[in-house]
Amino acid sequence: MSSDKRLRKQMAKIEYMACKETVDSLLAQDFNPKLIHEKLTAEGRFTMAYPSFTQILRNAGRKILPAKPTPAANAESRQTVRPQRVPGIIKVETKTFPDPRAMDSKNLI
Repeated sequence: MSSDKRLRKQMAKIEYMACKETVDSLLAQDFNPKLIHEKLTAEGRFTMAYPSFTQILRNAGRKILPAKPTPAANAESRQTVRPQRVPGIIKVETKTFPDPRAMDSKNLI
C-alpha cells in the first residue's frame, strides 16, 4: 500500500492485531513505540501512521513510554504526606476610611 493513501476504517487496528505479539514483546523489552513503529514499517508489516499506532496502544491500555523511576521521584515518595492547606480567614481592620468632607485640609499632606 502506498504511503499517500489513507487506510480504510479499522485497517490500522487489523494491522496491529496481526503484529500484537511482536509489539507486546518489544514493549516488554522497553522499546520506544517510535522504534517499534519504524521497525515494523521497515519490515512491511505496518502501513499505518505513527499517531494511529500510539492511539491504538493507548486504547489497548498498553504502556506507551516505560516508567523509569528517578531518584527525585523516589525521594518525594518517601516524604511524609502534608495535609492540604485550607484558605485562611482575612481579618479586616475596623478602622474605616475618613469622610473627605469632614477632613481638615492641613492634615491631608
